[in-house]
Amino acid sequence: MAYQGFASGDTTKDAYAVRHFVKEGHQIALSQSFAKNMGLYGERVGAFSLVTSSPEERARVDSQIKIIVRPMYSNPPIHGARIAGTILADPALYKQW
Repeated sequence: MAYQGFASGDTTKDAYAVRHFVKEGHQIALSQSFAKNMGLYGERVGAFSLVTSSPEERARVDSQIKIIVRPMYSNPPIHGARIAGTILADPALYKQW
């Protein structure tokens, strides 16, 4: 999901489809970028989230993702991730975002 918040001006509203699919029982994989909507250009900030049917399935999928990702991101950039983490963890900053 790129440009979250740019369609309606509300990040929660723009994520409706994701919440809807999960509520309907779908298992999803979500790739989310924070580069543009947090102004963190060049920082390569984002998240990859999975919704699975069980903790056991999560463990199986997680182990495979780690095998795929490890060679690509041995030492991922941390600066932008820390900025995003600060914004998402602080209710006042999150509201401003």
